[in-house]
Amino acid sequence: MLGVQHALKAEAYRRKAAMCDSYAVCAQSGDDRGQLLRMRDIWLSRAANEDRLDGMPPPPPAKALALPARA
Repeated sequence: MLGVQHALKAEAYRRKAAMCDSYAVCAQSGDDRGQLLRMRDIWLSRAANEDRLDGMPPPPPAKALALPARA
């Protein structure tokens, strides 16, 4: 049962990170945008930690997911 609780916490952290990301798009100042992006990174870090505690493998690097540009 412990794994289920971690998975729910990780998903909640990811939702909070997504909210920070959407707020950062609408931020009016650079300082606010920077703070929201740092908050997003912290929430994603907490989600990754919950996944680690649950024994899940780490996510692939973001650059590995990017599609190559068309020529």
